[in-house]
Amino acid sequence: MEVVLAALFGGLVVAGIAVFMRDRRAKTAAKGASEPGGLPTGTAARAPDGDVRALKVSDVVAYDGRDWIVEGTIRLNQDGFRWEEHRLVDGADTEWLSVEDDEGLEVVVWQRTPPAGLEPGADEITYEGRTYTLDEEGSAAYTAEGSTGTAASGQMDFADYSDGDDRLSFERWGSDGGWEVSTGNVISEHSLDIYPSRGS
Repeated sequence: MEVVLAALFGGLVVAGIAVFMRDRRAKTAAKGASEPGGLPTGTAARAPDGDVRALKVSDVVAYDGRDWIVEGTIRLNQDGFRWEEHRLVDGADTEWLSVEDDEGLEVVVWQRTPPAGLEPGADEITYEGRTYTLDEEGSAAYTAEGSTGTAASGQMDFADYSDGDDRLSFERWGSDGGWEVSTGNVISEHSLDIYPSRGS
């Protein structure tokens, strides 16, 4: 009788382990199909191996504890000098990331702000208690990919102001558009983890 009970108990233990492992594999598979934050499948399990200079639509940018998907990219060209602006989205939140490589890499995180009657032109502009000095202004040709809110290509005007690592930027997309105002902060490229999209 004891042998029968021992065999029965052993069988129940084995069956329980099998059910546990099957359930665990099913949960793992379901998690892989939909990563937290709506990230592409398998992103969380991959090591970041991207270069911010090569960022493109559908890549994932991990920054400041959040995972942002690149939903749009604008590539600009001013007489041979090129830079990119990337639209980053996490849920309902949107930020922009500009990448310039001119005598050193500069990466800036931007937030669009209400114009508040601001326009470029002056050598200095005071906004929200900070005084920004004009760095440069001009025009550039651009092409856009993904969701950017601009035309697929065209001309834009810009004026960039700075106060240390803080930035104030004006952009006008097309001759009949109004000025878009953004504030930004220079960040280290090493504060970003880039996950290139699958198939790239």
